[in-house]
Amino acid sequence: MVLRKRPAGRITKVEPRVPGVNTDQHAEFADLQWDDVRLFRAIHRLGSMRKVASDQGVVVNTIRRRIERVETRLGLDLARRSVNGIVLTENGEKLLRIGQAMSDAAEWDLADSTKDVLVKPGQLTIACTEGIGTLWLTPRMSRLQAALPKMIIGLDFDYNLARDRTHEADVWLTFEQPAEPDLITSKLATVHFAVYASKSYIGRHGSPSTMDSLKTHKIVEHVSPGVRSELLDFLIGTDRPQGFIAMRTNSSLSQLWSVAKGVGIGALPTFVSEITSAVKPVPPNLAIRREIRLVYRAKAKPSPAILATVKWLRECFDRAIHPCFADSYIDPKTFIRDSGETNIVNIFPNTFDEMN
Repeated sequence: MVLRKRPAGRITKVEPRVPGVNTDQHAEFADLQWDDVRLFRAIHRLGSMRKVASDQGVVVNTIRRRIERVETRLGLDLARRSVNGIVLTENGEKLLRIGQAMSDAAEWDLADSTKDVLVKPGQLTIACTEGIGTLWLTPRMSRLQAALPKMIIGLDFDYNLARDRTHEADVWLTFEQPAEPDLITSKLATVHFAVYASKSYIGRHGSPSTMDSLKTHKIVEHVSPGVRSELLDFLIGTDRPQGFIAMRTNSSLSQLWSVAKGVGIGALPTFVSEITSAVKPVPPNLAIRREIRLVYRAKAKPSPAILATVKWLRECFDRAIHPCFADSYIDPKTFIRDSGETNIVNIFPNTFDEMN
């Protein structure tokens, strides 16, 4: 299994002479690369360098330099500023059309040669958040590998759930409805959030009882694209005492560890109650929920690997077995802890449950 975080700014060059694309008819785009296509798709979709920079987790100057480098390499003007932001020129629009043709040609060749349509031949790539990937999917990965014994399973963690992943992953889980066409999307589960604390923290500081009482506690905050950390301002206001935020991290696993170690309390997905008893839900009730959407390309629907993965994912998030993913909130104190092969303690022995 390949388990990695996606590197920023990775350059993947398109193989030369993709059938039907790198012809004399489009000689000016002979050096076109997949990253060029992704960049200008983002520009077309978002219409602002600031939004593109935020979408890709970089600063505006990085996007500006990337545009300039692509234009210099191709010798074409591809984008221009307007009163409404940044728009593509005629050549920029042509780049998008050729990029789509490159994608279609590559998928056609792959389907003909392997009877499967995957981003990387021989590898089924799933993209999701670190928390869902590490805490929920990884312990169940052996079941998928058993269904696809000749395949590499790629598990890519991505904090920016709004990004276009059509050329990076075969199946992805997101909290947002994708805007890209030709995608199959469906609701997979609902994730509910609650305030959690460790026994050691409660022993030292007590347990909060109301929303206002949260201000007297230490908070471990999770901040990353797609995580609506601004809801904290809405819930308790912006007037906070000094030291209110004990720790801020973009890693949900780091947040769980910190809460379990008594650094502070934190808003965690209620499925952690099925994983460990090192943290427990405490008042107040947050009433925060996010829907997980399952997404894959329509052209990949006949793929045996895709079908097996979709089946596995639906089993992983089966609400009849795991009520934490039900549409309505269910008190996590009623959850039955999984003591079988999916228990995270089997991955990290003598850690979570023996901290306190």
